[in-house]
Amino acid sequence: MSLLKSPELLVEHIINHSFDEIFVTDASGNVLFASSSFKNLFGIQAEEIINQNVFVLEEKGILSPSVTGKVLKTKNRETIIQETRLGRKLVVSAYPVVGPNGEMHGALSFSRDITELDYLKRTNEQVAKTIQLYEKELEIMRNKQNHLRPTKNKKMEQVYNIVNKVSTLDVTVLLEGESGVGKNHFAQIIHQTSDRKEHPFIEVNCGAIPESLIESELFGYEEGAFTGAKKGGRKGYFESAAKGTIFLDEIAELPINLQVKLLSVLQNRSIQRVGGNSKINLDCRIICASNQDLQSLIKQKKFREDLYYRINVIKVFIPPLRERREDIAPLVYDLAEEFNEKYRMNKQFTPQMMTWICRQEWPGNIRELRNFIERTLITSNNNHIDLDQIGIDLPLGGELTLDQYMEMIEEELIVRMYKKFPSSVKLAKRLGISQSKANRKINKYVKKA
Repeated sequence: MSLLKSPELLVEHIINHSFDEIFVTDASGNVLFASSSFKNLFGIQAEEIINQNVFVLEEKGILSPSVTGKVLKTKNRETIIQETRLGRKLVVSAYPVVGPNGEMHGALSFSRDITELDYLKRTNEQVAKTIQLYEKELEIMRNKQNHLRPTKNKKMEQVYNIVNKVSTLDVTVLLEGESGVGKNHFAQIIHQTSDRKEHPFIEVNCGAIPESLIESELFGYEEGAFTGAKKGGRKGYFESAAKGTIFLDEIAELPINLQVKLLSVLQNRSIQRVGGNSKINLDCRIICASNQDLQSLIKQKKFREDLYYRINVIKVFIPPLRERREDIAPLVYDLAEEFNEKYRMNKQFTPQMMTWICRQEWPGNIRELRNFIERTLITSNNNHIDLDQIGIDLPLGGELTLDQYMEMIEEELIVRMYKKFPSSVKLAKRLGISQSKANRKINKYVKKA
């Protein structure tokens, strides 16, 4: 027997095996049919609501709202998200049942349970947020491992991003920036986070070696190469670097004739000792640095253009301290902690002193700041160091107001102390403030992201 010739049997099977709950009313809203799955969604047996009116069921809160009731009023298709008394979330689509002459016969609805789908969606969103938080934590941990101080300065964030990327790539890096910005620090970070970290890191200040000695210092020499040459010859810095990293600081101070030889080294990855004939292959990474504008020196014929393009595969410009004042307060705290531990002291700067430090230009950058912090901690007589103790008056002006600096310092303190005392109760006790105030500070500075 064909199913098409038994429509009642076909409809019965369609209803019983439908993924959706099916609900039918007449034109007055009286329930004619409800699938057996009605109980699982609404908590009432389907038989109990037969002949009941949907508008009454809506008033009782069983159907909240009644989609079929809405269709009976509007005579239009309706689709809503409905939540039942059992906490099930449904997508309900209802349709008017209209005769050939436009007369209303009733309404038909299909309810699909999306509770689990909604839960999965919300779970996925939460997982995505958690992953983002983990990624931020991993970035912070990676920066800490790399000895990169946390920063809020956009320029320094770019520096950190580049340093993190190039550390795993065996490319030549050029570090540029004023004297004292920490170029050697970043060179060491690149080395320590590379595959060469188990091998030597050789730092060479090209401006500190006499011109007469720099060639033999860089490339080494053979026995008898010149008067006073060591017996058996000597390795140069490039050979000593072996499979590690050689850092050529102040590359602009390299004489023109040695710039040619360095270019050859970069091109051929080999050197020749002074007085020697054989080539020695190199497998070291080369990082260069300069506090001068190399492009300007090229125009003055003081630096070779071809060498510049060889060392400028990846360039990292480290901004001066005055252009990243957000970093001064964290630097001061780190340096003070370092020197307190080194000299077995427990000294700290007052907010007024911190404000003054953050307002200074520091033309010598981190090197000058470091020397100032160390000298001040050593020579001060009190554990709380203020301006009047070192004979300095607080100047007016500056890029930020006093309140802005005080807030910046407060934020740094709260963030640091919360890491050690991660609760409002502990933090309040440590700082000598109320728990409610500690909560406000935590929400303002720690949890604001």
